[in-house]
Amino acid sequence: MAVSSIAEQYYCEYKLENEFALGEIPTEAKDSGTALHDELMPTEKITPKEFAKLVSKKEPTLAVLGVWGQAGGLRVVGVPDHIIWSQGKPLWLVELKTTRGDPNPLWEDQENQVRVYGLLLERMGFDCSGMRLAVVRLKSGEMKDQEKKEWILKVSSALMWDAVQELETKYGGKMKVHVLNHDGAKAETAVRSRSGYWLGEREPLSSTSEAKCRACEYNGVCPKSLFKPT
Repeated sequence: MAVSSIAEQYYCEYKLENEFALGEIPTEAKDSGTALHDELMPTEKITPKEFAKLVSKKEPTLAVLGVWGQAGGLRVVGVPDHIIWSQGKPLWLVELKTTRGDPNPLWEDQENQVRVYGLLLERMGFDCSGMRLAVVRLKSGEMKDQEKKEWILKVSSALMWDAVQELETKYGGKMKVHVLNHDGAKAETAVRSRSGYWLGEREPLSSTSEAKCRACEYNGVCPKSLFKPT
């Protein structure tokens, strides 16, 4: 089970159900968000040996890996956006979320996604006792190419040196960094409370928010939608 799918349950399980049944529907918002995400967090593949050498350094280094394990009675897998390491220990686990609206709210699905990534990293055997979590919500818009190239290093530096407020001020309300303490018990509860859907113990739950239904690309076909396009 993908961590992102469990997170999406906290938005609306019927949206997830429609995606499985009908396939993903491309939207301009998703396409532009993915493109910006890839520009801000570029990656290149390295070998397991190179990874081990990189993350074992004393000075903070940046590297990501796929995470997996048991949570809430399910087998769960996923790939976090960004991890800062030192001496083989994860210091920060970071998720980037782009938005066209207000970046200040932290939504339940976004919080639970980063929490579950942290839980799986811990269950893979890494020492996460000093790890913290960050959900960086960035308002999509025009960014200069040089800003995009430097963005991930600026965010990492701000987290490491407790300069998040200064970074948010620099971006003038276009960014909010939500910092959380790693809590495996909360992550376990987040998965377990939604596991019944995957185990076939109950039907999917629909959102009670008309605004969510209005924004959903499946609102024209969803039997539970509270908004029908005209």
